[in-house]
Amino acid sequence: MNKRENLELLLKGGSPPWIPFTLDVGGVPGFTDPIQRRFEEETGARDPAEFFDYDFRTFSLKARFGGEDPRAAHRSLPASASVRFDEWGIGHEAEGLEGTYERMHCPLAHVENIRDVERYPIPIIEESPSFPQIADFHGRGYPVFGYAGSIYEWSWWLRGMEAFMMDLLDEPALAEAITRRVTDYTKALACASAAGIDVLCFYDDAGSQQAMQIAPDLWRRFIKPRWAEVLDAVRAISPGTYFFLHSCGNIAAIVPDVIDLGFHVLHPLQPECLDATRIKREFGSRIACCATVSAQRILPFGKPEEVRAEVRRLKREMGDDRRCILCPSNRIQPETPWENVVAFAEAARQEEE
Repeated sequence: MNKRENLELLLKGGSPPWIPFTLDVGGVPGFTDPIQRRFEEETGARDPAEFFDYDFRTFSLKARFGGEDPRAAHRSLPASASVRFDEWGIGHEAEGLEGTYERMHCPLAHVENIRDVERYPIPIIEESPSFPQIADFHGRGYPVFGYAGSIYEWSWWLRGMEAFMMDLLDEPALAEAITRRVTDYTKALACASAAGIDVLCFYDDAGSQQAMQIAPDLWRRFIKPRWAEVLDAVRAISPGTYFFLHSCGNIAAIVPDVIDLGFHVLHPLQPECLDATRIKREFGSRIACCATVSAQRILPFGKPEEVRAEVRRLKREMGDDRRCILCPSNRIQPETPWENVVAFAEAARQEEE
């Protein structure tokens, strides 16, 4: 059985011969730039997936801003040349330690009506979905994960978190217009990606360390129907495609909704926020749970033997039926000792007696 067949058995509800392993976060590279450089220095290799032989490979379509100049969408921006713009024209200004989070500049921060939202350009998908690289991965027996967008997260990135949360209560029509604009693009990206990618990876952090960022009822009203629209559109053209959802924080209140929508993989079951073994026990027969080593505590601050012990615990408590995926809870942060990365990979691959 190859790695693609092993994953398919898991996602169809079976118990695969082994627990899949990766250091990536779905379709997103798991190594921040400083860790990638350390990897290259230590190994002389360039591709962590090949060196550690992850169970998955990644390929994502590229997109660019749909207007002429993203700066024109902002009323004010710092003069610093360090501001970069993503495909939505959201500005990201580097601050502090390399590889950590940045200051964000939101292009819809000052919009006051639905017409302005509807005029805002959606990204343009650049890459042709011919996927020659995916054919190579499939020929070698690897399933392919790929980035496919967001809804809630992109909505507040565009508007600003405080403003978007206020819109949900005070200006629901404006909030609906923003999520509609985002959904139109996410649907287009997901459908284009489904032409070759096995597992579409969506990223929509809905939790804080203690609870949901917004009330579950608001999430069900504004966000859940949009996800249903995206997934239904993909299923209509590619019924064999699988869906991965990354949503940090304590999202216990909406896990049944995520399953109801038809997601196949749930990441990260963040160790600081959720009782992952309880989630696995209650819902593991209906969704593949990621058995994640904490990128917040264990990986950066533990010792190598503590990392190995945590991997063994996860295998024992979440992988007794091998229906889980071993991976980090988020991208591996710059302060993480290289020895801990190696310990994670070695323990994940070690066969249990």
